[in-house]
Amino acid sequence: MRLWRALVTVTLPLFGGLVAACAGDPGSTALVDAPAHGSPATRPSGAPARAYPEGPYSVAVNGTLPDLAFDGILPNGTAGSVRLREHYTPRASRASLLVVRVSGGAWCGTCLWHVAHGRELLDGPLGERLTLVDLVVGGPDGESIREGDLAEFRAKTDTAGRVATLADPGFALRGVAPASGAPMPLFVLVDRRTMKVVGYASNPAPEALVHQVESLLAAADGEATPAPPSPHLVDDLFARNEWDLVRDMGAREPLPADPTNRVADDPRAAALGRAFYEDTGFSASGRVACVTCHDPKKAFSDGLALPSGDVRGTRRTPRIRLAAYSRWQHWDGRFDSLWSQALAPFENADEIASSRVRVVRRVIEAYRAAYDEVFPDYPLPLAAELPSDGKPGDLSFERLPAERKEAVTRAFVNVGKAIAAFERTFAYPTMRLDRYARGDLAALDAKEKAGLAVFFAAGCAQCHFGPRLTNDAFHVTRTKNAAAGDAGRFAGLGLLAAGEAGASSRFSDARSPITIAEPPSPSTLGAFKTPALRGVAGGGPYGHAGTMKTLVEVAEHYGRGGIEEGNWQATGTLEPWLPVFDEAAQWSLAPFLESLRADSQ
Repeated sequence: MRLWRALVTVTLPLFGGLVAACAGDPGSTALVDAPAHGSPATRPSGAPARAYPEGPYSVAVNGTLPDLAFDGILPNGTAGSVRLREHYTPRASRASLLVVRVSGGAWCGTCLWHVAHGRELLDGPLGERLTLVDLVVGGPDGESIREGDLAEFRAKTDTAGRVATLADPGFALRGVAPASGAPMPLFVLVDRRTMKVVGYASNPAPEALVHQVESLLAAADGEATPAPPSPHLVDDLFARNEWDLVRDMGAREPLPADPTNRVADDPRAAALGRAFYEDTGFSASGRVACVTCHDPKKAFSDGLALPSGDVRGTRRTPRIRLAAYSRWQHWDGRFDSLWSQALAPFENADEIASSRVRVVRRVIEAYRAAYDEVFPDYPLPLAAELPSDGKPGDLSFERLPAERKEAVTRAFVNVGKAIAAFERTFAYPTMRLDRYARGDLAALDAKEKAGLAVFFAAGCAQCHFGPRLTNDAFHVTRTKNAAAGDAGRFAGLGLLAAGEAGASSRFSDARSPITIAEPPSPSTLGAFKTPALRGVAGGGPYGHAGTMKTLVEVAEHYGRGGIEEGNWQATGTLEPWLPVFDEAAQWSLAPFLESLRADSQ
């Protein structure tokens, strides 16, 4: 197992230590003849332009990089551009390296570890011969990076004030990595005397990266290659960066506050919300409630690939046991608060198929005293002044006076806030990985540990990290859709912008405006939210359309790189930092995924 992992993650010195490459295709060698990204760096009037090596240029190992330029935040904290020619030192007496650390973004767990430990490299014995630059390709939710996202990412680094943080939405150095993909971050090592790529590393162990840098500098200066360090592996499997992430996976995440819902942690609201959650009387048929599709006995889902019967849909019912911890709701993130999501099924013809007037009439009929106690500032309207049914767009609702429509909608919103308060009381699931992360090395068996090692080697920990094993972001993994052309996050952003309720609406108790790019980034087309893996085993089917019956099928899907490009059954372009991996790795991954079972339902 360690041998297979090494072939995926460790760079090997070739050509006398001058070049390091991973197993597999060394990447694209297409020629690039001009600056390709960002804006050229400006220089004072009359100042000579710094020379740069002549082409041909190639974004590949042993190729001379084109004179790329990137915009972002300079080491002193000001906005500006950085051009590669600024790092070119052809007449230096000693070799030095430009270390370009390409990170996925704040969504990438393995990237966040490395940007929080950059000082180890810069403060080491060879730090004065290294220049570190951060390139960030993605925003916090998995979309293409915007310059406004850089400050948030920079705040997560331990080298602010020493390193430029630059936007790279085009993933300019992608050709350095193997065509089969490589987990982020990608370290691209460039000889400053030639601007040639002399090596790269994909999510390396910190000791391995230091040794690679030492070896490249020694070779460039004609010195002996230093001996490799003795590996320090926890449980004979995990490097320090990996074990730190394992420990985070086994931690308990504190329930985040929700200032947009002032009754979020009111026990009276939670009790009322539970009653609402279980009440089929809100539905037009009298047979459907929240619990119908989100059954605690079925991992807070319905156990179906797709909803059927009284409830219909083209996406799998998500598990909501941990929904209160997520910053986005729904597979496409069309809601930014738990309470706004709770409202949508009531007026969806394919779900509860009710209306806000019907819902409020039910509250008046069955819950008036409890409602008035929890929401004294928003009294219920009189039932006699309301039609039997109605929602925005219905004539029965639109004919109501404005103040009555407002009273109905306010009461309807409060139903959602009470349900959200109940959802915040769901028990946090524990699992054997928690005990393993705390040092009980017998909590997982040998196959499960080997699967966890593959979990890192195959890049799963880029997106599945932290206590819930999710980044709450959106990614294109080319999973089969239940309906052709499902646009995922691309459409979800439009629904979020048009939503009536949410964190930025007038119904929020602490309005927090959000900025949505118009139009949405093409990178969001076919992107779906990363599901939490805490307690995932036994909660299938899997995927946003429920097309994978078992976790073995999930591992096989990712190992193949999803449905092939051009196939109408999936949407979007597979993200290049999602490596493909062979059947042996797929089968090894499955036992670990199966171990992620909640200790109790």
